[in-house]
Amino acid sequence: MIKKLLKGIAIIFLVLVILIVSVGAWTGYKSAGYELTAIPFMAEAIPEISKWDSAIMRSYMDPETLEGVSEEDFSEMVRVLSKMGSLISTEEPVFQTVNSSSTIQHGAMTLVTYHVPATYENGEAKLTVVLKEKETSFDVYRFKVESMALFK
Repeated sequence: MIKKLLKGIAIIFLVLVILIVSVGAWTGYKSAGYELTAIPFMAEAIPEISKWDSAIMRSYMDPETLEGVSEEDFSEMVRVLSKMGSLISTEEPVFQTVNSSSTIQHGAMTLVTYHVPATYENGEAKLTVVLKEKETSFDVYRFKVESMALFK
């Protein structure tokens, strides 16, 4: 009886280890495909976006993201983000997910999400950057700034 119980526990443990290793390998495989393209794009885009200029930010944004946002709302969002001050540095982007989906209105798209720790003039921030894959590059689909400096 005890042998069967120990054998069952060992099998469950082995399955969990195999599952964890498989998920890690799959994530590494997916993220490696974007290291040569997404990370250099973000190295260029984040400092430019962090100038907090509406025209510059719009040039990096995906048109689909901007569809429902008025010029006034967009300018107000950029004004609020400008409380962060100048970008001092960013750390290495950390791959989170890649999702492919399709909509009737916009067709197929692939979105790649990264977290990027950053230091701005007025405090630390965690950036969540969602990139929409284009033919040979990316557009910024979402740019989220999490920082206590925005509340000061």
